[in-house]
Amino acid sequence: MEGFLSKNQIDYVFFHLNLTMELDDSLKSYFYFNKKESLDNLANKIIFNLSPSRIDNNSINIVNEIPVLFPISETKKYYSIEGDNLVFHHDILKSCFYLLSGYQEYNSSDKDSFGRLPYENSIQKRLGITLIPVVNYYFNIIAEGITSFLSQKGIEVKRKNLFRNFGFFLTHDIDNVDYYTFNRFLYKIKELTGFTKSYYSFKVNINHLTKTFLELLKFSKKQNPAWNFSYLRNLEKQNDFRSAFYFLEKDSKNNDSKYSFSEARIKELFRYLRKENCEIGLHGTVGSFFNEKKLNQTLINLNKNTPEKATGIRQHRLLYKLPQTALIHEKVGLKYDTTLCFAEHEGFRNSFCFPFKLYDFENDRMIDLWEIPLNVMDVTLFHYRKFTTQDAMPAIVKIINEIKKFNGVFTLLWHNDFFDEDRYPGVTDFYKTLLKIIKNEDPENVLGIEIIDKCLEN
Repeated sequence: MEGFLSKNQIDYVFFHLNLTMELDDSLKSYFYFNKKESLDNLANKIIFNLSPSRIDNNSINIVNEIPVLFPISETKKYYSIEGDNLVFHHDILKSCFYLLSGYQEYNSSDKDSFGRLPYENSIQKRLGITLIPVVNYYFNIIAEGITSFLSQKGIEVKRKNLFRNFGFFLTHDIDNVDYYTFNRFLYKIKELTGFTKSYYSFKVNINHLTKTFLELLKFSKKQNPAWNFSYLRNLEKQNDFRSAFYFLEKDSKNNDSKYSFSEARIKELFRYLRKENCEIGLHGTVGSFFNEKKLNQTLINLNKNTPEKATGIRQHRLLYKLPQTALIHEKVGLKYDTTLCFAEHEGFRNSFCFPFKLYDFENDRMIDLWEIPLNVMDVTLFHYRKFTTQDAMPAIVKIINEIKKFNGVFTLLWHNDFFDEDRYPGVTDFYKTLLKIIKNEDPENVLGIEIIDKCLEN
């Protein structure tokens, strides 16, 4: 990312800063963006020094334990009041833009086996900032400097809070609604014969195979642990929570779901969830994150069968291509996405704990679609990170504590079928305890569209 930020890119940063402080025209009249010009004749200005340099890992400056990606000097101060001016000594705006817009992913050929940005090669991993929302820290620094400067002139700066304490967005991706299927039976045979890698012992696989076979023989009263929506809702209601459910359509064999939106039981499930005041969203198929026609058709199919039109999406397998996926979401009329996180690590993929918008770099504009960052996924904790239940809880609490500092939103993804006690002993009790712990933290439980409404009102 070489060169100074464009006017639109600077406006993009201030659009998001406006979520935390009121930026009216009278305040903006103090702003001056310095491209290495003389400051001798300036007075009563808030000076943002800008950098034309590209990011250089060897020159990143650490100031008060927070990295500045585009430092301009060796000074360990973010800002100072010099004469009649407030001067920001480093290009914080460009640092904000780089992280928030997802620039590191733009035109990147660095992908994992699923085509996602690998956590191992991210700037968050490189700088050790995955667990902190750095952009929120930047915004706090900017707000503190401006408040201090203008208070000397008797001007009050109004700060904003998106939530009273913090927001809690509970979500479920519905990849499967059937557990004991013929495909599962065949898969278990492959595991037993060594054709497919298995996470289970031979004895456990024999038990799984036998149980699946016996259930397939039944004509009625079949057990189905994946059809557990009443169970999920009962757990949530015990904690006064509602949640969002993202449904996945049939598409690619063995990649997407095995159910159809038009099935009578699925349509009845949609009605049940809406009566429960939950949200129904789209879980984009594997082929849809780069294909507008496919995504639009699955959205149409979902909306034909739901009581209300879906406004939000999460892409299956967290597949995302930036900015193409966001542009597709925008074009088909969705209001928000909640895909962006690192599959391999909990935390902040775009270093921000508020909803935000991504950027169309080719057309130098902000994309008209909100992104609600995803912070924690069940698969991340127990598959990628290989946490025990004892390790996972403090990792989540640490993230929540960071979010509470800024009155941000905490987003949790828990799949309806992620209660495998053979592979993850104690996972069911872990989830129950987790909901209670979150409840005790006193969040404001919100759905996706409600979060977007809050941003628009703010």
